[in-house]
Amino acid sequence: MLKFNNKKVLLVLAIIISFASLSAYADSGSQARKLYQSLTGTTPSFEELKIISKKIDEGKSLEVAKDIIDSKNGIDSKGNFYNVTVKNFSTPWSNLDYTKMFPLNDLTATVVGWVRDEKPFNQILYNDTVYVANGLKMAGAIVSTSTSNSGQLIYSNNTKTCDGVSECTFCNKSSVVKGRIIFIDPAIPNSTQKICRFTKLTEAEFKAGARDDNFYIPHLDAKLSTSIIKSSNAQYEEMELQNLDLSDKRLLVEKTQVVRLHRDPQAVSGLLTTRAWGSANYSAGTNRRSFQSSMKSLFCKDMMDINDTNTPDDRVHRDVDRKPGGAATTYKTLCVGCHSVMDPHVGAYAYYNFPFGAIEYTQGSVVSKMNHNAIFPEGYITQDDSWANFSNQGQNASFGWGKQETGNGLASLGQMYSETKEFHRCMAKTVFKTVCYKEATTADEKNLVKSLAMAYEEDNFNMKNLFLKTSVACMGK
Repeated sequence: MLKFNNKKVLLVLAIIISFASLSAYADSGSQARKLYQSLTGTTPSFEELKIISKKIDEGKSLEVAKDIIDSKNGIDSKGNFYNVTVKNFSTPWSNLDYTKMFPLNDLTATVVGWVRDEKPFNQILYNDTVYVANGLKMAGAIVSTSTSNSGQLIYSNNTKTCDGVSECTFCNKSSVVKGRIIFIDPAIPNSTQKICRFTKLTEAEFKAGARDDNFYIPHLDAKLSTSIIKSSNAQYEEMELQNLDLSDKRLLVEKTQVVRLHRDPQAVSGLLTTRAWGSANYSAGTNRRSFQSSMKSLFCKDMMDINDTNTPDDRVHRDVDRKPGGAATTYKTLCVGCHSVMDPHVGAYAYYNFPFGAIEYTQGSVVSKMNHNAIFPEGYITQDDSWANFSNQGQNASFGWGKQETGNGLASLGQMYSETKEFHRCMAKTVFKTVCYKEATTADEKNLVKSLAMAYEEDNFNMKNLFLKTSVACMGK
């Protein structure tokens, strides 16, 4: 829900409206088209354009922006805010090339869910959360009056009638299509009844799905090949290929990572322990890539941006040559600047690997790659998953780091990142780039992003509202 009762938020909204009016060179029709496109990546119909233009003329830009997102009041954006815009916003975080041209996956689906459900985005880096398709394992039996199998999809090969099935509340002989099967859907609000509908699947297709352990989404009559997400991205790719609407709260639901992704609760740390993040960052090297990805994706920083040769090098690992090319000055003037900042954080990843298509977590046992290549034997040896932040002083103090300076495990590091001011400033920058189709480069644009970041924090880190306010601010460009 949009909040306007806080004085600071009202001030920020005034800045946003002022920015929009200063940049509004076009009429409300052009602004309406820009607003719709920035939020959905698609073009509005003529009727939708009229509705949006009228609301803009009435000074209700934020209200109609929300209507676009939620497909309300005469506007049907078909979930494209989530399927296109929010996916593009977060997809670069989930792959090696930092590109948005990458399939839907557990990381991006989880970001979509958090934005859609307006969950505090400052908790997404450490909570036990993952969003998955909500459905039923396909298992077959002749339909009966029993309700004991409500956790599975029960089917009938009787294509002519559902007489005698007491659970059926919506089924009649005239709607029967020969060759199709009947299914009972337990996923309805009234748990005392079940709805009997007709599926597009034939009996043979259904039996094949049951044999292959397929996953069925009753209210959409859609089938996915698997419910497994630990070692496969098939579920998410198939949702995208079928263009299933991710705004549908019956389709995309929040579950715990425990069991679905990890056996050990200590392995869980929000986005940082999704399969997609693990595939991109834990599959090779010394897990330093996870730090690099955190800086780039979550803090909008390249490695050279954080280079600080004045940071203590107590925890620089022993695979870093102290005399590269025979010159100690190279280490002291270049290498140490990145490694002294990075390596103290990397200990949090000591128990993570990605050997066979899934994250492997070995509590209490440091994975061997963390200590290989002893080029400088006196360097730091990783013995546990402890981490330290040596950047509270010097140039990187501008991050506004979280309260913790040391800790054990990835969840505590993720929480420290979540409390860091730069994380939230980066989210505002990334949203601006996503909906305004450009980097914030001018003084006015940079000030706008700072104001948006402030409003976002005051608004309990509501990412959906951040998208709304940013799109309105940029609709006149």
